[in-house]
Amino acid sequence: MKRNLSDGNTLILDFGGVIYKISHEQQAETFLQLGIKNFHELYSHALQDTLFRDLECGKMQEDLFRNELRRRIGLDLSDHEIDLAWNSILVGFTEDNIRLVEELSRHYRLYILSNTNAIHYNIFMNEFHDKFGYRFNSLFVDTFWSFQIGKRKPNPDIYQHVLIKAGLNPDDVLFIDDTKINVEASKQIGMPAIWLAPDKMLGDLFDRNFDLKL
Repeated sequence: MKRNLSDGNTLILDFGGVIYKISHEQQAETFLQLGIKNFHELYSHALQDTLFRDLECGKMQEDLFRNELRRRIGLDLSDHEIDLAWNSILVGFTEDNIRLVEELSRHYRLYILSNTNAIHYNIFMNEFHDKFGYRFNSLFVDTFWSFQIGKRKPNPDIYQHVLIKAGLNPDDVLFIDDTKINVEASKQIGMPAIWLAPDKMLGDLFDRNFDLKL
């Protein structure tokens, strides 16, 4: 399957795990060092009762999130300690991935579709500017961050939102995500998608001409 700009095709990329390196294990270990031994269980319960989802959808302010997380943890941690632990999932940008995205932006119409929150967003945006000297969002025609648009994957309405706001035909789009459930949700609304497996890098999907290998 060859896709390039002359064909009028578009790539929608996830951020964490596709462009940006993250580590859930590192985050769990950091919370463990603070005395929270069951962070995975805590995260699972908080996701089910909307704490993290509300943060990712911009429905919860950062101060309220910190206070609620502090209450659930049962430790009197400072805002700084909470932020350090919460942000420890963020590993960083790699030079290879950014140079690839820069090149892809010359061959495709690029968009971002990512679940994230304001606390993380401010960290990686500043990191990018400090490291590369320009704005990350300038690489894309548009960016769709869950906390800014009030929707999150894998809910079908977020995919429809992107297609409508960007004026895209789903047949002309390929969505790339590192989470299977997000890929399947995209396919269910008629937008082609591929899963980037944990042992793959974004660059593995493209040949030397920046056509998709699939």
